[in-house]
Order: sequence, then structure tokens, then C-alpha cells
Amino acid sequence: MKHSLKAFALGTGLAAALLAAPSFAATGPTNAWYAGVSGDLTWMGDSDTGGGANVDIGYRFNNVRVEGEVGYHDASGGGDAAHYWSYMGNAYYDFSNSWSASSWKISPYVGAGIGVADINSDSEFAYQGMAGLHFVSASMPNTTYRLGYRYFGASDNDPNASNLELGANFGF
Repeated sequence: MKHSLKAFALGTGLAAALLAAPSFAATGPTNAWYAGVSGDLTWMGDSDTGGGANVDIGYRFNNVRVEGEVGYHDASGGGDAAHYWSYMGNAYYDFSNSWSASSWKISPYVGAGIGVADINSDSEFAYQGMAGLHFVSASMPNTTYRLGYRYFGASDNDPNASNLELGANFGF
């Protein structure tokens, strides 16, 4: 059961990306596949702290991105040990508003995701909300850096995790 839920969650995100590609591929230069990585600081409850990482693959068309993501997080700093694997399908909206700082373009994003998490060996429905800023350098236009916040929750309300993340997407 656990493996079929994970496969469904990851497959849903990847299928959305694959289905979106043919219908939006001809609309402009922002349409592209990307792979991403991120690392984060994780807080669960009042005292459990730790960190984690995510890897993803997705497709961007205009201001919308869809992706499949796999992550691992551990927060056992102050109390009950909590760790989880997540298998998510995410959708993001990248705002067109941007600011320039020297050769960098900075723009905000928001996103949401659903999927499955293996929390301390139990599989549960999971959801997340994300917001942050993208940073793109004129000298490396196919690499997008990001600084963001992510709230992660699961069906039994454990964990309720806040994550401060730093990551990069690489277009191809």
C-alpha cells in the first residue's frame, strides 16, 4: 500500500508536467523542463529542529510550473524524533513582477502541493504550501536560485513542519 501511494503521488506530478508540455510548448522561451534541488532548516512544534532536502523535476509554461518532488526531512533536536520522506506533486505560480539588483532579476512565487509522506514508517496523505523569491543572474539565465518558506502538513497533523529553504532550478 505504501509504495502504491508514493508512486501515485510522484506519478501525478510527473504526468501533469508531461501533459502540459505539448499543449504549451510553443508559447514562448519561458517554456522549459527543469530539475531542482533544495536544502532547508526544519522546525516541528516548539522545539524539534533539523533539516532536509528535496529533489524535483518539472515543466514551466509561462508563469506556471508543475513538478514531481521527493524529499527527506528530520527534526529531532529537542523532543520526539520525527523524520519523513515526502512524495509530492506541486504547482507554482511565478509572478511577472520583478525587481532588478545590478545584474540580478528577483521575482516572487507561491505554490501548493499534495502527495504522500512516510512519517516514522507510517504512510499518510500530505500537503504543503510554499512562497518565496527567485533570483536569476543575467550571466546564468538557465539557473534560478530560490529562497523560500514551506509549510508541510499530514493527515494526522503530525508533523506540522515549517521549512526555510535555499535551492536552485536548472533549466534544460
